[in-house]
Amino acid sequence: MNSLYNHALKQVNALQRDLEKFQTGEDTSVALQGQITATVNAFKRSIDDYDAMAKKEMIDAKREKAFARVTKFREDYDAINRSFAQLKSREEQLSHGRNRAQLLERRQSRVNVPVEHPYQATSASPYLQQAHAMRERDFASRTGMQLDDMLHQGKAALDNLYQQKTMLKSTQRKMLDAANTLGLSRNVIQLIERRSSEDKWIFYAGVCVTLLALWAIIHYLT
Repeated sequence: MNSLYNHALKQVNALQRDLEKFQTGEDTSVALQGQITATVNAFKRSIDDYDAMAKKEMIDAKREKAFARVTKFREDYDAINRSFAQLKSREEQLSHGRNRAQLLERRQSRVNVPVEHPYQATSASPYLQQAHAMRERDFASRTGMQLDDMLHQGKAALDNLYQQKTMLKSTQRKMLDAANTLGLSRNVIQLIERRSSEDKWIFYAGVCVTLLALWAIIHYLT
């Protein structure tokens, strides 16, 4: 549970950093928005997994602490979703304004189209290379984040299986102890029943011997 909790904290911190970049205008690219969306979805899965593990906690104090953490994570999730939605709406409005301004500029430039010089194509090439490099970097970053999420989820699943294995061993041990105890009880009961049967036959034999002795005394002495 601790590894999953720490992973969820890292996701919250990463989301807060990306939202800050988005809010300040440092990075408003579609790649960053996709990365935030992927991390938000992964964070939601982490919350659900941690909640499921918290419900299986055997110790009351640890279970209550885990539930409190789940509540805090859900509050963070809702706040991040609201902030992201507001920032996306603002960016869409700004992008719409920029597109409208560019459209007006293109319409005005149709009146007098400048002659393209050879160096313009050359100067555009570094810009295209830089944009391509940024897209590759964003793709690698998203891929790394998703792989990290998958690894942490796999580790959480293994931890859960290990806990279940430990619980099964403990249950098996208790069942064996109970079986041994029941086996000892059956032996004791059988011994008591056998001793009771022997005592009953001894009693009957004693009665018979006593009756024979009384008969002999009465018969020979009278």
